[in-house]
Amino acid sequence: MTRALILGDEISVPTSAGSATSFSQATVVRVVNVSGSAGTIGVCTVVGAATTSFITIPTGTVEYVEKKATDVCYATGTIRGAKVGYTG
Repeated sequence: MTRALILGDEISVPTSAGSATSFSQATVVRVVNVSGSAGTIGVCTVVGAATTSFITIPTGTVEYVEKKATDVCYATGTIRGAKVGYTG
């Protein structure tokens, strides 16, 4: 089982590339889909960038997204996220 050190408050992940967030320059983000249907989370290098890598987050699922500190995230559906670190 992965343990996570909570480093920031959980927030609703922005739903557009223009308002994407770095989660205070997080390198690991814990995301959870609370929408009732599958959603996606995207990671891009610049706010508003067209080039984005997406993964699907099934409803009720928690995932850990590793990214560069300067990368930003946005999502579809009701995805919540928080800056975390791995503890072992």
